[in-house]
Amino acid sequence: MAKNEKSYRNPTHDEIAAFAQRIYEKEGRPQGKAMDHWLQAEAQLIAERKAQAGQLPAQTPAKPAVAAPQGTQTARWQQPAKQPALHQN
Repeated sequence: MAKNEKSYRNPTHDEIAAFAQRIYEKEGRPQGKAMDHWLQAEAQLIAERKAQAGQLPAQTPAKPAVAAPQGTQTARWQQPAKQPALHQN
């Protein structure tokens, strides 16, 4: 490893929990999204640290850090899956 390269360190449980808590609060404390917030926090922390260590180019996360306000359009991956039409004779 080169001298000027920073080393990569995985985020700790406490760091992920604190970041997930901030996401939860920014989104208005919605119920039932704890796993989503945890995974989003973990992914963002890992991406930021890898970018800082020079392992990945700095990029914006695929998911927004905060949910879009009510009444705005959502990205295709955020929309519920369409149900197949019932069979008609």
